Amino acid sequence: MKKIFIAEDDPFILDIAINKLTQSDFTVSKTADGNNVVPLLLEEKHDLLLLDLMLPNKHGFEILKELRSHEALADLPVIIFSNENGTDIEEKAAAYGAIYFFKALTGTGELVAKAEELLG
Repeated sequence: MKKIFIAEDDPFILDIAINKLTQSDFTVSKTADGNNVVPLLLEEKHDLLLLDLMLPNKHGFEILKELRSHEALADLPVIIFSNENGTDIEEKAAAYGAIYFFKALTGTGELVAKAEELLG
């Protein structure tokens, strides 16, 4: 079973995402605190990270930069899962190594489909 880690601080969005992903037979771990993302990912192997950009204590771009500096996490696929707006947000996410940008409030069907596509 493929493991997905979600870093999201909005309980409503988190609950919907977890429900949809577990219905599609993914195992899901989570945190709402930006400071916890990299340490938790280093503790246990995951196949995909869904990363909100606006997390308490550490912004998603800082997390991506830190993530890529660890050999064990450098190749972990990352989907940005955020409602942060701005013309350069998606470009910046790609520059930091994210493979996909998903607006968190646009429906989780697309999110599950992308996770299934990436993880088989």
